[in-house]
Amino acid sequence: MTTHSESNQHDAQERERSHEAMGAVRNGLQLGGSLLVTYAIAFGIRPLLTHYMSPEAFGRFNWADSFSAIFFIATNLGLEMYIRKEVSRRPEHASDFFGASMLVRLVLTGVLMGALALVMGYRDDPPEMRALVYVFGVAQLLVMCNASMAALLHAKGKVAGLSISNVVTKVVWGGGLLAVGVLGLPLPWLAVPVVASEAIKLAIGWHLARQHMGLVFRVDFPATWRVFKAGLPYFLTAAALATNGRLDIMILGMLGNHEEVGWYSAAWSISNVTFALNPVMGWVLLPLMSRAAARSEDEVSAIARRALEGTLAVTVPMMMLIVMGAPLWIGLLGKDYSLAVNLLRLQSPLFVLAFVTMTCGAWLTMTNREWWVTGTSIFGSLLLNPLLNLMLVPRLHAAYGDGGGAAGTAISLLLMEVVITIIMLGRMGRSAVDRRLLVMVAKTAVVCVVVVALDRTVLYSLADWPRLGVEAALYVFGVLALGAIRPGEVLAVVKLARRRGNPEPEPAVIAVVPTP
Repeated sequence: MTTHSESNQHDAQERERSHEAMGAVRNGLQLGGSLLVTYAIAFGIRPLLTHYMSPEAFGRFNWADSFSAIFFIATNLGLEMYIRKEVSRRPEHASDFFGASMLVRLVLTGVLMGALALVMGYRDDPPEMRALVYVFGVAQLLVMCNASMAALLHAKGKVAGLSISNVVTKVVWGGGLLAVGVLGLPLPWLAVPVVASEAIKLAIGWHLARQHMGLVFRVDFPATWRVFKAGLPYFLTAAALATNGRLDIMILGMLGNHEEVGWYSAAWSISNVTFALNPVMGWVLLPLMSRAAARSEDEVSAIARRALEGTLAVTVPMMMLIVMGAPLWIGLLGKDYSLAVNLLRLQSPLFVLAFVTMTCGAWLTMTNREWWVTGTSIFGSLLLNPLLNLMLVPRLHAAYGDGGGAAGTAISLLLMEVVITIIMLGRMGRSAVDRRLLVMVAKTAVVCVVVVALDRTVLYSLADWPRLGVEAALYVFGVLALGAIRPGEVLAVVKLARRRGNPEPEPAVIAVVPTP
């Protein structure tokens, strides 16, 4: 028999889960709204920038960014994931390591800038290229600091100010880049707007962290060293993942040429719009899973499955839109970038797979299998992907000329992600999927096949914009008609997000966090 005390405890647990779910969804919608604005700005600025820059100049810009980022991976220190796992449960713990970790990053920056100067000294790049790399180095430090600052606010669940900051700083970045392009300033100036926007974001983030979680700048090296040791698997994982798209571009620029980097980066700037959900995944899902892990592994598994379902529901139609409209989207960048059309198509499935592996990685981390994630990430990003690039880039460049090397880079990254996805899902086993998820995937696949078939046989004669509109409408009708997406549950999530307070749990909550 269930006692009155046990019943009250169960009700309290249900209310806590409902409150966490509502907070997570509300934060997700706030962050998602700001990200939509920031990605819209980025999506608008990139085409304008390419109209003022040749593929070679655009390639140099992106190569310098990637090259400096590879060096500054060392400043990650594994803090982001550690914060989301531990500070979500103990907000006061942040002050134990924040001050000392910032000092360590400053020392590392001095060492890394010296290493950058040494390496660039052996290359025959022009002086403006070297200056661009050095300015980007400063930007990379600020990016890493901001990532940690944002993780603190996400762990605390205070994201409203951060959402506004994201928009404001993206306007600074976009306006600065556009001004550099219009005025025709030298290449190093392209990195200045990045530094300015990240510096503003860091100042705002520090103010918000002090306000919402009482963060103080305290130097405690013993405590910080313990955090670094605990965060070592997270650091190695983050270092491996950070090379994706960066190491590829660096290799492409060395084995191919900067013009191919320009075409590849142009396609990447469009295809990675699907990564708009990536920050939401890390900022909202991980703290939610962390708190659920304190209760049971079954609950974490349920959250992971619904997260997979939700991200597939969003990323698959975005992928379809990119594939079907590739000539149109690349056309927005200017006629010099026409060779990027097939590169865009090759890149588009990558992000669907990436979201699957991110969710699997989050589950493994929250169930204390983080070293397994680390090993898989190192194998894929630091071994398999570079090996594929070294094999395919020179061969395809020699066989097909312009664009061949870039195609080799895109194929390498896609093959690597396929392998990692299979490994990750296999490691999760039955915790990865349930019947509901499998049915959703099957129905979505049927709709995709039908839309592609109609595009090739019936709709191909239509102009680009009308054709994409019809195909988008057919896709939405198909997933709704087959029940791949359930409007009632979407509305329930929005309803939860708009509420305040701590209401009694509702059946609709299961769409976000099913109870075991």
